[in-house]
This record gives sequence, structure tokens and C-alpha cells, in this order.
Amino acid sequence: MKKRLSRFNYRFLVRELNSQKEKGIISKQQVDDIMTYYEEGLGLNFIKVLVTIGSILLGLGVLSFIASNWDYMSKLLKVITIIIALGVSMFSSYKLEKKYPKTSESLLYLSALIYGAGIFLMEQIFNYAGDYSRAFLLWTIGIIVISILFKNIILILFAHILALIYLNSNFNDNVIISSLLLITAFYAGNKYFSFNKIITFFTTVFSLNFILYLLDFVDVEPTYIALIFIVIGLGMYYIKHDLNLDVVKLIGILLIGISGFILTFEGTWSQLPYIDRPDVVAVTVGISLIVYLLSLVRRRQITPLIFTCILILRYYFDTLYDFMPKSLFFIIGGLILLGFGYYIERFRKHPGGEIDA
Repeated sequence: MKKRLSRFNYRFLVRELNSQKEKGIISKQQVDDIMTYYEEGLGLNFIKVLVTIGSILLGLGVLSFIASNWDYMSKLLKVITIIIALGVSMFSSYKLEKKYPKTSESLLYLSALIYGAGIFLMEQIFNYAGDYSRAFLLWTIGIIVISILFKNIILILFAHILALIYLNSNFNDNVIISSLLLITAFYAGNKYFSFNKIITFFTTVFSLNFILYLLDFVDVEPTYIALIFIVIGLGMYYIKHDLNLDVVKLIGILLIGISGFILTFEGTWSQLPYIDRPDVVAVTVGISLIVYLLSLVRRRQITPLIFTCILILRYYFDTLYDFMPKSLFFIIGGLILLGFGYYIERFRKHPGGEIDA
């Protein structure tokens, strides 16, 4: 069975193999043999987009009709209407799966939306409205189940987004058990979806969001939270493992950059009573962070280079904005950005190969 690549990746592979063939590194027969294992994907499919939009419009029309007659319907009729709408959508998706997979998939997305709308409407019917976080939890659980039944990556990603909404709307409440169960389900989903990189990225982000919630829930000082996340980021970057290492390392660098950026502000350190000179500590952290990021830039990594640019601009704005003529200030700032843009582009075209994230 051929492995399907995106149109961009497939054509990139063809160009690279032809380039190696022209240099005499590999033969034409070797190129042909390699390409027998790959096929070009269809890219953005017009039919899929069309039926997805059509299904969403259909769903909005049905929901609009129900909403306009909502006050005239009994509780029983409201419940039956929601169940029938969801059932028809799910059944239609199932029946069309083999002959018309794109239409079936769009109806599946419609079912996910109807299911979510049904949860909120049910809460309104039985006077449980107001606790929206619980509705998002139920919606997340339902979408996880549907995504596993139909093995749909889009829906499992949607479940991650719903879970993030649920968690961030409960920072003052105890949702530790439910969040841990969601994390367990997401990591099981990673295995079920063959450790898809995008799913791993969102699962890791949700797990880190949970750690942030937990630290905030037990009233850890924001300064300590930033320091903890730097340590977590360093661990994610340097500890070796087999779970999409490149994705985890990227998130680790993002954690180091974001947390380090927060620690470069004097106000962050002034929250700690035993720090006599928070300004000195902040500057020391800033300089240390820039030196560390530059050491990663030497390894041809683009994300540390971007954070270095952000830090330099941050100090440039803080230090010189009130002292320089505004025209000169913006001209120099523009030159700094152009310089970094040139440097990044030069990195990308370097004969040593592509730079890492």
C-alpha cells in the first residue's frame, strides 16, 4: 500500500530525488523504485469543502428553525427533536460512509455540532443552564467517543480544543479528576491514532495547561510557576524518548522562550519579598536567556532565533522608546526586523540543509 503524502511534500520529494539523480548520486531506476512507495494526495478537496459547508448550513438552518419555535414546544417534544436530529445525522453519516465518504465525513462533523448544541439545550430544558463548563466536559467526552468510533483526526483535535475551553473556564474550581481522565483518554488516543504529530502536540499542550491550572489552584506564586515551566521545558528538550521527539522538543523550546520572556520583567521578580533588586535579576535572566538561545541558534534552530529577536526588540522598546526621536526609533526597529528576516532566510537557503524548529 502506497503512503499518501500531501501535495507539497510529494512534490518536494520528487524535486529532491531528481536533484540527486542529476548529480549522479542515485540512478533513474532508484528514483522510480522509491516513488512506487508514495502517492500524491488530493490537497484541498473541493467536494469535501462543499459538502462540509452544506452540512453546516443545513445544521444551522435546522437549529434556527428549532430555536424560532422553541418556546412553543413542550419539554418532551424538545428532547425528542434533539435526539431525532442527532440520530438522523449520525445514521446518515454511517450509511454513506462507504459510497460517499466525503459527504459522510461532513455529516459526522454536523453530528458533533448537533450533539454539542443538544447538551446546552438539554441544560436549558431542565433548568441546569449556567454551568457551561460541565456542558463542555460532556461535549468533549462525546466527541472523543465519536472520533474513536469513526477514527477521525479532525474530531479528536476538536475534542482537545473543547477540553482546553473546559479546563480554562474552571481555574478556580476542583476539576483535577476529570482533567486527569481527559489526559489519560488523549494519550490513549495518541496510540490509537498511531502517534499522529498534531494530536501529540495538542495532547502535550493540554497536559501543560493542566499543570498550569494545578499550580495556580494550589496558589503557587507566578514567578515560581514560570521557573517550573522553564525546568519542564528543559526536560522536554533534552530528555530522549520515542513519543514524537521533534514535537516535544519544539514545545520545550516554546516553554523556555515564553517562561523566560516573562522572567525578564522586573515586576515578575518584585512579587518575591526576598529579592532586593528585581531589576538586576530580570536583566540577568534576560542576558542569560539570550546567550542560551544563541547557543541553540548555532545548532541551526529557528524557534530560538525568533525568541532572540523578540527579546532584543523587547529591550529595545523598553530602553530607547522614550529617549530617541520616534522616526529614528522606528527606522532602527525596522532594520532589526529586516536583519532577522534576512538571517532566517539565509539559514533556510544554507547548503547545510534545513534548519530545525
